[in-house]
Amino acid sequence: MIASNRTYKLVNVAAGNVLDLSGSNNSLVVGGDWHAGDNQKWHVDEVNGGWMLRNIATGLYLGINGDAKDLAPAAMVAEVFHWNIVPYESDSSAFRLFVPNTSYNLDLYGGEAKPGTPVIIYTKHVPGDNQAWRFEEGEYQSQLALPRHRDA
Repeated sequence: MIASNRTYKLVNVAAGNVLDLSGSNNSLVVGGDWHAGDNQKWHVDEVNGGWMLRNIATGLYLGINGDAKDLAPAAMVAEVFHWNIVPYESDSSAFRLFVPNTSYNLDLYGGEAKPGTPVIIYTKHVPGDNQAWRFEEGEYQSQLALPRHRDA
């Protein structure tokens, strides 16, 4: 179960690695090995019927630039981006993150465990372990330095 106003690491079901920001300015959204860095921690809030994920290291939101379409890269954006989070049909401990009102969801490209594998938007498919994520809360919760988000 996901609770609002909490910090999580997101673990991909297929690869076992985590949602990670990479690159010199933490701008690339990829799968990576867990090292407990703030670039791998996500503050999750339920806002106006959707969920937003804000990265602890950057304060930016997980989203997309432009229209949702197959192979569009997940991106860090300055404006709040809402996700529809629904239980994964093959594993009750995991969830899919959908772009609202679409069949496009967050996808670890090919389900590859290799660090640096891109996280993209892709049409839902079944089975879809590479499109399923576990929200794991841990001891790093107390390190949250961001104020609670208020959506207008």
